[in-house]
Parts: sequence; C-alpha cells; structure tokens
Amino acid sequence: MSVFSGAFLAALFGALPASAQPAACGEAPLRGDRVALLIGNSAYNDWEWPSLKNAVNDIDHVCAAFQKAGIAPRIVRNADMGALDAALTRFAAEAAGAKSVILYYAGHGFEYGGRNWLVPMDAPPATRRADVEKRYLSIEAAVERIVPDGAFTLVFVDACRTAEPVVRIADVDTARGEAGSAPLGLLDIAQGAVFYSTAKGRPALDFAPPGSPVSPFAAAVVKELAIPGLEIGDYFKVVSREVYKRTHGMELGPQQPFHYGSWFEDYYLVAPPEIPVRVAPPGGIRPLAAPPPPPSTAAVRGTAADPLADISLDRLAIEDEPVLIADVLSRHPAAKLVALADGGHPLAQQLVGYMFSLGVGVKKDVARARAYLEQSAAQGFPAGQQELAYLILENEPSPADVKRAYDLYVAASNAGFSKAKTHLAYQLTVGRFGPPDFARSQALYAEAAGKGHPAAIFALTFFPDTRAANLARLRALADAGNPEGNHWLCEAHFADKTLAAAIEDCALAARAGFAGSRAILALAYARGTGVAADAREAAHWARLARNLPELRKDQRELIAGIGE
Repeated sequence: MSVFSGAFLAALFGALPASAQPAACGEAPLRGDRVALLIGNSAYNDWEWPSLKNAVNDIDHVCAAFQKAGIAPRIVRNADMGALDAALTRFAAEAAGAKSVILYYAGHGFEYGGRNWLVPMDAPPATRRADVEKRYLSIEAAVERIVPDGAFTLVFVDACRTAEPVVRIADVDTARGEAGSAPLGLLDIAQGAVFYSTAKGRPALDFAPPGSPVSPFAAAVVKELAIPGLEIGDYFKVVSREVYKRTHGMELGPQQPFHYGSWFEDYYLVAPPEIPVRVAPPGGIRPLAAPPPPPSTAAVRGTAADPLADISLDRLAIEDEPVLIADVLSRHPAAKLVALADGGHPLAQQLVGYMFSLGVGVKKDVARARAYLEQSAAQGFPAGQQELAYLILENEPSPADVKRAYDLYVAASNAGFSKAKTHLAYQLTVGRFGPPDFARSQALYAEAAGKGHPAAIFALTFFPDTRAANLARLRALADAGNPEGNHWLCEAHFADKTLAAAIEDCALAARAGFAGSRAILALAYARGTGVAADAREAAHWARLARNLPELRKDQRELIAGIGE
C-alpha cells in the first residue's frame, strides 16, 4: 500500500498545470517493446444489441494491471467502425518496433466465413455477405495490422460464444446448407496464444457474483497477473481455475476459459525475479532452528511464525502443483520462498525445487531444482522425496538413479504421502523397477485413493473389484465442482468403451483444459460416439488437444489425422 494518502496525491497533482497532469491509463504514447491494445464495447443500445455494463470497466481494470506489469497499454472505449479503424492505424504506427503485442477485446463477437469478428457500436444485427467486412472488424485482420513481423501475439477475447446467431446474414440460405454466423471460433495466429474467456457454446458472464464491477474473466486476469514469473501456459491455467471458482453454482455457470497457441520459448507477462544463488555455509545445509516435526495431516511446521504453516501434507499430497504454487506465490514472493529454503525449511525447499525444475515463478534451473530437492529429501520430508524421485526419472536416469528414485518413492510412500503412493504404484504397473507388480500397485492406489488423490481413484477403476465404487467417488468429486473428477470419468469410460455414458464429463473437462479429455472428445465427434458426428467439432477439439504439451503420446496418436 502506498505511504501517500489520497488527499496528498490529489493536492500534489491538482497543483500541477494541465500540461503536467499524468495521462489517464491507456492514453499516453506507447513506449517499450511490450504493448497492448484494449478494446471495450459496453454501450450497445439494448434494442439491436444487449448492452454490456462491465466491458469498459473490464478494460480499465486490465489497463492498470498491464501498465503496472510494464506493458504499455492503449484503450479504445465504445468505438464505432470508424473509430476502431483509426485506433488500429495509430496503434500500428506506435507499435512498429514491439516484440510482443497484446489485443484484449470485451464485447460482442461472432464467426462467419472462417473468420472472427468483433461488433462495433454502430454495427447492425443483420447484414448481407458482401457487407460483413464493412460493418464488423475482423479480429484476424486487426492482428495482422497491429502486430509487427516476428512479434509474439497474445489475444484475450471476453465475449459470449453461445450457439444463438449473433448476426443474421440475410442472403445466406441455411436451409440449403449454407453456413451463417456462428460462435467465435479459433483464430489463426503464428507465434503466440489466444485466451478465450469461455468455451465454445457457452456464455461469458458480465459479472460474478451479481453486482461485481468487472467480469469474472477480467477479475481473474488481473488477480493472477500480480504473481511474478508465471509462464504464460501456467498463467492461463490459474486464471481459468479462478474463473471457474467464481462462477461455479451460478445459473449460467460454471464459466470455463480455455487457451491454445504455439510458442517456442517461455513467455511471461511478469518476468520471474532474478534470485542470486546463496553461498552454502561450510558443511552444507544450514541446520534448522528446530528439527522438523514428523509428517502429519497438520501444518508442515506448526510454529506461528512459519509463513507456510497453513499448507498441510494432505494438501500437498492431492493438489495439482501449478494451482498450489500459484496460491503460494500470490501470498509470498519467490525471493521469500528461496530465503526460507536457504534457511533449511523442508517445505520451502520442495516448493522452490519444483519451481526451478519447471520455471514457475523463477527462471528454470534444473541444477538448482535438484539441489533444493536433495536438501528437502535429506531431511526426510516426503513431498521433497517424491518430487526428487520424479525429477531423477525424468532426466535420463542411470540404473543407479532408478534405484535411488525407487528408494525415495518407497520412503515417501511409507511416510503416508498419497502422491508418492500413486507415482510408485504407476511405476510398478509399467515395470519401471522390475517385473510389473499389479497386486502391490493396487494396494498403493487404494491407500492413496483413501486420502482423496483423484489420479489414484481413477487408477482403481481399472481393477474390476474396485471399479464401481471408484467411479462413484469420481462422480462425487465432479458433482462437488472439481473438473478433475469429470476428466477422470471421461478417461475411465473411454478405457472401458462406455464413452457415451460420460460424454458430458468429457465436454466439461475439455472446456476446463484437460488435454486427454479434449482428445477423447475430438475422437467422439469424429466417430459419432455419444454425440452426432461433426467433422468441424472434431477438428476443433483435436487442435486444442494437440496444443497442450502434456497430451500423452498415445492420445496424440489417437487423434492423428483429425483436423490436420
């Protein structure tokens, strides 16, 4: 919080001549190599178009956050076609040397003729084919105009994507099979990403909860932007989870943003901090002020002074790391976590090790990741042991490394750490540590599932004697609002060749961003399993699945040729 009062600042700026007044956000000349064009259309006339109370509020809210992050913003509010054209021309001239360009749009939009269109304030709700380009602004054309060659492109679209036609094309005969307008579809961009506020066929809420001054998407975009060092893919995930959480239980919810794109290097809206390597004291790890307590379901270290005291082993054992890390980083800067790790805190060492291993919140450094995880594991901390075992197996392990990973998994598993039990069970199933051991694997999965680990519950659906009970557990998880439950139901029914029974689960999980569910949904549309066969929908979901790096090799092979 600023040390200056509002009255002091008002007095200070009020004393300045008009020429010295600071420019409102989005109105100053663009500076730097990261720029953003924010377009918000709210004041539709409620006769031809429903007004959107918060669209302009959204871009004002996002503008301040972008500016704070070092991104130079330009705002366009309630613009007609002429104003939009002029704004694009001005922005393109100022952004000619930019290395990354963001286009953020909040308003009405639709797809027609293989292109996506935003709706200016003076656009009619009906037109003819020949006039579409005159009345509406092509998002693809806007990107082409404002993004310099070779620049990274990032497009945010906060608009409804429901099936009802937004615009009527008067001279299109849909009865004869001609395509009319449709929900906003996939944009074709080169190097970059597109982030939709909602899934295809779903509304984008203007507020959540009722009365909110901004949309749930804009609120989440700004909230998670406060976390430095989230690579753009991780940023998309935590924003999506936040929007889902804000809209779950609402009449038109939950709203599920999704993203896709292609980029070759890590991209950050807020760069990770530079954290120098601390010189270790003689003798290695600095001793703890007090020995760590034994693992339990209570807080990891129970002293009131411990900033991580609210993170229990049970939470560590079942929660997805990107979500957990984002929550921790929203409350504690990365430098503070590293300082805790350097001071011997075993949980901080495990968290920081994970962060350095994948470049989350810090710059990727596998050697530093290994060092911190070694320290955490050396203190007998089960989460550190499990994470170290995983890191070892992912980096071309020697036979001795494989043996060490096994010992680490066993130690963490014996300490009751559910995630380690699931990992060890999987490796035993695939024969990583010798001949497959299905009996021991099932027992470990059962123990992890008993603690609520969703992946272990899913694994138990492969065993005939535990299938029904664990399908019911996944259903309860899904009904409680956790899309991971829907995802594993989709995977379980696909494996059992009963996909039609879980097609809605696949659709919900696909919209939530689960790669496997996207691939399965693409295949369902291609084959007409549980849904009417639809080549366009199949191609749509196959493309989205292929854009996620976590898509398994067998699932990539499953959708090979669909939409390619």
